[in-house]
Amino acid sequence: MNPVLKRTLIAGLFLIVLGFLIWNRIQSDGNAAGSADAQRQGGPSAVSVEGYRVTPEPFRETIYTTGNVLADEEIYIRPETSGRITGIYFEEDSDVSAGDLLVKLNDAELQQELRRISYQINLARIREQRQSELLSRNAIAQDDYDMVLNELNTLKAQSDRVQAQLDKMEIRAPFDGVIGLQEVSVGSFVSPDVIISSLQKIDQVKIDFSIPERFRPAVRRDQVIRFRVEGSDEMLEGRIYALQPRVDRETRTLRMRAIAPNPSALILPGAFAHVEVDLRQVDDALLIPSEALVPEMTGYSVFIYREGSVYTQQVQIGTRTDRRVQIRDGLSPEDTVITTGLLQIRDGMTVELANVKQETVDEVTAL
Repeated sequence: MNPVLKRTLIAGLFLIVLGFLIWNRIQSDGNAAGSADAQRQGGPSAVSVEGYRVTPEPFRETIYTTGNVLADEEIYIRPETSGRITGIYFEEDSDVSAGDLLVKLNDAELQQELRRISYQINLARIREQRQSELLSRNAIAQDDYDMVLNELNTLKAQSDRVQAQLDKMEIRAPFDGVIGLQEVSVGSFVSPDVIISSLQKIDQVKIDFSIPERFRPAVRRDQVIRFRVEGSDEMLEGRIYALQPRVDRETRTLRMRAIAPNPSALILPGAFAHVEVDLRQVDDALLIPSEALVPEMTGYSVFIYREGSVYTQQVQIGTRTDRRVQIRDGLSPEDTVITTGLLQIRDGMTVELANVKQETVDEVTAL
């Protein structure tokens, strides 16, 4: 091929390829500019989201929490001193009255010691009476009489000490209640760390539970609560009678106790309780779906839709239901919060609002 013709063909091919690349770049820039304009104008490339319009509505603030059932009074029966059991005078799972003898330990040596001291007391009392007569006739010195009287009083003190030890050999019920299972037998050697049985007063029971500290102003003594125990659907009522005068620093909760009648003894101590505490009725509460809430390091926020864009808004929450959250501060009636696409949007971003929901209920209970 002619060298001149060959160079001409190569130069022409190069110009064709260069022109194609320039045309393709121009087309790409035009498409990018069009996409940017569409984004600024809320066109099809904007993120599609759904919203929820906030409307004031009646709302009953009720805390759902859990607790434990306690006996009205409860003790573990243990001996005050070591010894061998000589008698057990209760039946398992039976009623006992205050003062009933439950268990007796071997006290033979103490009884013998008490008799010995009683003989010495009788003899010392006789000597004291004789010395008193002599003192009244000035036949002896006052010091002689004082020595005899001191001996008598010392023996009486020894008798009281032995009697106190004898009392420890008998374990009696301190209050009316139901005795538990027997953990030892006659002939067992027991010490103060050995549990013989338990005694519980359950004609009424206590419910021990805690609530978040922010609800303290809404709770008071004598306030009625509702509860049910595990395995039963029956709702029972109790009355708050005591509040712990401090907040737990680890859980930031306030502990309290309620008391409830238990005439049939169907509620057993140790049971797990589901507790409901009514706080107050709010006539114009603002609630949003739980999925609209964005947790942050310092609290919570939501995205609010305004004129085609979304904006971050810090909020203060109240109580929660199974689906919604009460907003105490940060929102106004008729605000629209974003409920979908929260991971795709950011503050000031343009979005397309595809759907707006609004839900109103007359009364809601909170978790």
